[in-house]
Amino acid sequence: MSDKFQLELKKLKDYTLEMGEFSVGMFTDSLKALKDMDEVLAEEVHDRKKKLAYYSNKIDEETLRMLTLYQPVASDIRLISCISQMNTSLYRLGRNGKDIAQLTTSLPNTPHLKVFNSICHMAEYVTEMINDALESFKTEDPSKLLDLEKRDNYVDDLQEAIFRESFTYMMEDNRNISRCIEYVMISRYLERMGDHACLMGEKIYFMIEGKKLEFH
Repeated sequence: MSDKFQLELKKLKDYTLEMGEFSVGMFTDSLKALKDMDEVLAEEVHDRKKKLAYYSNKIDEETLRMLTLYQPVASDIRLISCISQMNTSLYRLGRNGKDIAQLTTSLPNTPHLKVFNSICHMAEYVTEMINDALESFKTEDPSKLLDLEKRDNYVDDLQEAIFRESFTYMMEDNRNISRCIEYVMISRYLERMGDHACLMGEKIYFMIEGKKLEFH
C-alpha cells in the first residue's frame, strides 16, 4: 500500500484513540456528576453528545472511504475492521454516559444509599477494562486482553449483587423504589460496557495477532 494510505491509516487510528479518550471522559464524568449530584457537570456531559456523534460519523466516513479507495488487505483491513467495531462500542459508552448524567436531575438530592458504593466500584472496574483495551489498541500489545473474559464475569457478578441489594432496599422502604430502579438501570449500563470492552478486545486481538480470541 502507498505511503499516503499508511499515513491516513495512522491518522484514523489516532483519531479513534482520541474518540476513546473523549467517550471514557463522558462516562467517568457522568458517574462523578451523579455521585456529587452536580447538575452543572451533568449538563456539560449531556452537551458533549454532539461532539461524540461527530467523532462517530467521521470514523464511519473515513473507514468507508479508505475501503473503497484503497481496497486494503491483510493487517490493514484488520485494523480498519477493528476501528469500525471500536467506533460502535465507544459511541455506546459515551451515550450511556449521557444517559447516566441525566439521572442526576431525576434522583432526589439526598445522600445516596449504600448500594451506590458498589456501583462506583463497578464503574471503575469497567472503565479500567475499556482503558486496557484502548492501551492494547495503541501499543499493539495483546497482553492486557487475555483476561477480559474473567474480568467480565466479575462484572456480571457485581451487576447481580447490585440488583439483590437494591431489591432489599426497596422491600425495606417503598420510598427507595424509584432510586433503586435507577441504580439497577445504571448497573445494566455498566454490564453492557463490560461486554463492549470484550467486543473491542476480540477485534483488537485479531488486529494484532491475525487470529481470533473469543469471549463467551
